Amino acid sequence: MQTKHQILNQAKRAFFGMLFFFATFCAWGISSAHALVQAKAPDTSMKGATYVGNETCASCHEDQVKNYKLSTHGRLQLKGVDGVAEGCEICHGPGSIHAESGGGKGVAIINPTKDPSICFSCHMEKKMEFNLPNHHPVLEGKMSCSDCHDPHGDANPTATSMESVNDSCFKCHKDQQGPFLHEHPALREGCASCHKVHGSINEKLLISGQSNLCLKCHTQTNFPTVGANSHSSRLYQGNCWASGCHFDVHGSNYNDHFRD
Repeated sequence: MQTKHQILNQAKRAFFGMLFFFATFCAWGISSAHALVQAKAPDTSMKGATYVGNETCASCHEDQVKNYKLSTHGRLQLKGVDGVAEGCEICHGPGSIHAESGGGKGVAIINPTKDPSICFSCHMEKKMEFNLPNHHPVLEGKMSCSDCHDPHGDANPTATSMESVNDSCFKCHKDQQGPFLHEHPALREGCASCHKVHGSINEKLLISGQSNLCLKCHTQTNFPTVGANSHSSRLYQGNCWASGCHFDVHGSNYNDHFRD
């Protein structure tokens, strides 16, 4: 029988082992994101460019600069080698050559819509999520961060539309929007209540791959019976939709239990 001292030593080894694994994983993610940014950063068209400030940007991009002042990004200021990188130039790079050449898309300027590496220079944890088995195809170049996020938008936690937390998702996932005769109230809480929107180890970007996801809300202990069987006997068959019952989990026009 193990002594208390032996058990304590085993617990310490397990803790430090997990700590080492976590530190290694974080270091890998940070170095990967840094390598991506470093690989994309050189741009000969911007060589010698200097920072000109938001006022210069506003001469052409008035609406973007006006909205940017209300955004979370608008509160940032970083010291640059050639001056002060402030506002627009934190993400777009020094804009003197871009302004002197009369502007134009991609002319001596960084465009985060085409390359998310500038986003990952700050949001390193998101790049790691995009490396999970199931993820939105941002690293593959089929999407960009700005498809869902408005970096110039007003100050809300996710920099997405203030009209609804689901609006960004419904731009692509229109079938899940409804309206449905029998709606799933979970959608009112936002898609992120069930889905990890950047990446997940589970299919369909779900927070959990099992019935535990549904049981976050449906916690009643006395499950009603289905024929001769109770819900508790069906949980072992898989999650609530894969077990053969609730297919239309976003909502249904035919059945209030979200069945076809």
